[in-house]
Amino acid sequence: MRLDPRPEIRRSVFRPFLLALAALLPVSVARAARVTIPGTTVSLEVPAGFVAMPPDVIASKYSRGGNPPSTVYSTPGPHWDVNIAFALRNTALPAGSLAPVQAGLERSITDTPGFRWVSHGIVNAGSRDWIDLQFWVNGADTPIYNHLRVTREGQKTLIVTANATKEQYGKYGKTLDDAMNGLK
Repeated sequence: MRLDPRPEIRRSVFRPFLLALAALLPVSVARAARVTIPGTTVSLEVPAGFVAMPPDVIASKYSRGGNPPSTVYSTPGPHWDVNIAFALRNTALPAGSLAPVQAGLERSITDTPGFRWVSHGIVNAGSRDWIDLQFWVNGADTPIYNHLRVTREGQKTLIVTANATKEQYGKYGKTLDDAMNGLK
């Protein structure tokens, strides 16, 4: 059998074969990766399959009040339903116990529509104390699970949030909590 010398004909003949072959090959799955949160000494293992959210999506998704996070890792678009976000704020937390700050944070979120506690307290992870709040609130069109951690980072405040829609929680809830519990 002689192949037609024209490249466009050869491509059209071999393309279905190559596509069928590619379908049989194992798919490469993205692995979890430990990243240092920009501007901090803290690291977190980003779950497998999560990608860095583009800045324009961060600006759009986090447009309701306040400053958007500096970095977000998420399940890929178009909906970006499951997120881990980082914000480093130029505000120092008071010295000593984080309990008064925790109480203030709790008061600020308990009036949110659909609010329901999962747990709240102060935990020690990576040799530092973190305010650890886990709760549900009503999102624009679905309940949202939130896992919030707050700690000191020098003279600044580091805020790490993980969240998922109710629909995605069954698949990603443990993954998000594992990532948050792995903060170092």
